[in-house]
Amino acid sequence: MKISNPHHLTISLLTVVCVVISGCSTTEIVKANSTPALQAKEPLPLHLYLDVGILPLQPGIPDSEDEVKKKLIIPDVRRAESQYIAYHLKDTLEFTGNWGAVRVTPNISNAVDISVSGKIIQSDGELLRARLKATDSTGKIWVNKEYSDQASKFSYDGPKEDPFQDFYNDFANDLLKYREILNEEKITEIRRISSLKYAISLSPEAFGNYLTMSRGGNAEINQLPADNDRMLERVDKIKEREYLFVDTLDEYYGKFYRDMKASYDEWRFATYDEAITLRRMQKQARNRLLGGAALIAGGLYAGSESGTYAGQAASVGSVLGGISSIKSGLDLRKEAEIHAESLRELSHSLGSEIKPYVLDIEGRTIELTGTANAQYDQWKNILKEIYTTETGTLER
Repeated sequence: MKISNPHHLTISLLTVVCVVISGCSTTEIVKANSTPALQAKEPLPLHLYLDVGILPLQPGIPDSEDEVKKKLIIPDVRRAESQYIAYHLKDTLEFTGNWGAVRVTPNISNAVDISVSGKIIQSDGELLRARLKATDSTGKIWVNKEYSDQASKFSYDGPKEDPFQDFYNDFANDLLKYREILNEEKITEIRRISSLKYAISLSPEAFGNYLTMSRGGNAEINQLPADNDRMLERVDKIKEREYLFVDTLDEYYGKFYRDMKASYDEWRFATYDEAITLRRMQKQARNRLLGGAALIAGGLYAGSESGTYAGQAASVGSVLGGISSIKSGLDLRKEAEIHAESLRELSHSLGSEIKPYVLDIEGRTIELTGTANAQYDQWKNILKEIYTTETGTLER
């Protein structure tokens, strides 16, 4: 079969050659961490500092097993990262001095003024991407965006800070930027609504009329209890007990973070090279396969058009060269799979070092494993029982 327009084929082959050549040469721009975490221009009065609760991030593990393997995700490692990232974010916010108490909590707490949640999108030694969201007690969303940071080789050469510290600093700066547009009245309202929400969680019958909740989750104050309200004083005392438990949980997350850090740093350093190598080899393999196919097609076409022995020989050489290129591409793909398996093994080795911890809280022994959020819910129920016992009734 003859090609109607050989000129078009020539252009197509040149295009493929350009793609192959461009795929073999890349320029990598590397940079060290450059975004500092900012401090507020002016300190606030102590009673206006807002407390922050940070949830472990959703690990972002696909439902499909094939998708998990394709993205080289190790569920144990992702679940560990979800807590690690939350705690490092907590450390970053604390370091700025812009906030009140900053704690990691297993699930949403009514005892804080701002709740931070998120979801990991991509995480390996080279790239960290996640969506982070911050919402205050009134239901107002302060931040809801995707953050990302790319590590460089310099990030792992005697690191003085986390390879992805810009990721954390960017979020901390966005959070501060929003708070600085609020006046004292608005900050006071946020804190009051936090207190009322907590009171309602203990006794909706006694405090439910103080707030109006919209369908969208926004809260507005209907009325304020008297300053000398004895039931509200009891609520504040119960809240202090919750803080004690949450601080204990925060210590658990801190121990988890510290115990995990050495292994995690080694894993990220190893997967930095692995991730880059894997992506480069997959690209090279794809380009070689495309280039080989183009050589075969070109050789066959040239052979069909040539009536000389030399032309036929050149055609055969082109086809053989194309087959060799395809074989090389397939070999690279197999080698890439070896690197992918290395990623999995490194991740599994990290996952195997994650241990549960047992805490003794007010005479109660609580094992904190993957169900720390369930333990937190049980503790909140205990506090509600304590409040009921101390007040004698839920009715005012």
